[in-house]
Amino acid sequence: MLRKFSHIIIILLFTPSVQAQTEKLIYDQLTIPITSEHYHIPVGLCEDYPEETTTMEIIKNDFEFLKKHDVTFLRISFGWDAIESKQGTYDWLFWDDYVNKAVDEYGLTLVPYICYIPMWNSTGANDTVFYWNYPPKDFKAYGDFVKALVTRYKDKIKTWELWNEPDIWIYWQGSKKDFAKFLKIGAEAVREADPEAKIVFPGIAYDPYFVMEMFRDFKLSEYFDIVNMHNYYETWHRHPIEDIVQYVNEVQDVIWRYGNNQAVWMAEVGYSTFRKGARVSDSYSAFYEYEHTPEYQAKHLFKTLTLVASTGNVDAVAWYEIKDLPPSENVIGDNDNNRYLGVAYPDHKPKPAAKSLQFFNSLFSGKYKSINDKVEVDRPVKSETEVQSFQTESGDVIVVSWLKTRVPGRTSGQKDGLAKDNRKETVTINIPFELKGKITEYDELGNQKNFTSVEKSDGKTVIKDLTLSGGGLSIIKIMK
Repeated sequence: MLRKFSHIIIILLFTPSVQAQTEKLIYDQLTIPITSEHYHIPVGLCEDYPEETTTMEIIKNDFEFLKKHDVTFLRISFGWDAIESKQGTYDWLFWDDYVNKAVDEYGLTLVPYICYIPMWNSTGANDTVFYWNYPPKDFKAYGDFVKALVTRYKDKIKTWELWNEPDIWIYWQGSKKDFAKFLKIGAEAVREADPEAKIVFPGIAYDPYFVMEMFRDFKLSEYFDIVNMHNYYETWHRHPIEDIVQYVNEVQDVIWRYGNNQAVWMAEVGYSTFRKGARVSDSYSAFYEYEHTPEYQAKHLFKTLTLVASTGNVDAVAWYEIKDLPPSENVIGDNDNNRYLGVAYPDHKPKPAAKSLQFFNSLFSGKYKSINDKVEVDRPVKSETEVQSFQTESGDVIVVSWLKTRVPGRTSGQKDGLAKDNRKETVTINIPFELKGKITEYDELGNQKNFTSVEKSDGKTVIKDLTLSGGGLSIIKIMK
């Protein structure tokens, strides 16, 4: 979450409270670490709901958008500062209606995080902009709030993430010692209110070392069932998206060494459609003309989900976010990219990324496994190709290939961000078992292409002379 808002009460149309049938939700798919050879990673979305600008129409349109695009879980936030703006007085009006509608009417699995210190309890109350990211004066009051929140919604919500991006100052201006105390109190409150709930370590912005310190130095692993991590490579980070595999594995290494076999989420990940000339952010500049366009966002989304799926170390992913922001909404941090992260425009008109997300979820709807260790790729010297291969539980093979967009060390060419990507590379992909079924090539939107260059013999299948073009994406499925 990248926005922050003051509290103003709004009245939504009342939805009668119905005992939630949580067994119909997908918490079991999100919270159990992968242990089998084949796995499936659910992919959802994120959204923020500022009380002063959110209407019932916006909420309904969001939920209809999710329904239309087959998205079944949503990451949201509960703001302590809004619900308890006055000490000891809780205002549940907005969230009672929201949770009832999301869970009971639309069957959405909600995965919220709890954030934002109210001004009356902030040690930084004199900071009128960022008072909410300072440690509380009274830590017990935080525990009381968490207990009240979880108790109220425990029949409808079964995961609780405690805070957001604490490894960067814009979300936490206290010490690590204070934050460890804060987390412990919050986790104990969740356990007391709902022993069945899963507790999520707050999504790190980028630093696995922060998780290590909390687990190793402050012994907090036992309090958490899930570790969350965020990623915005090629938007707010200079790293190429292909480095996301190393990032996931670094977090998994921390859990292996200092944790207790927690599940792993990447429940914020995104890519903006903002750029001004070559500049995207302080950390990233575009090289090619297609970067940070709505069309390329769809490709980047599919690449990101493919790479994350290849690790076998992530149990759920939530793309940030449903829709772009209107000019009237405030943001935390970057006032440009934060407004253009949606898979839809502010009026809910889908960007291409919405269709890409839906196609990924359809193509990878069953269980699968990475077979990168079995597939051999013949490619040129100094190749800039990326090839990811999967086998479904039923035996079909999916191969996703592209030319890397961000290549560190590239120092030639124009600097205005408008370079034409004329690169082409031809690869041959050797699959070590014979596949006899239908062959289909897709783009990131699920559009089919003609592809016949496949040889099947001697117990293997060879995708011959696959030509990859800069800025493109090849998705080939071969039925068993």
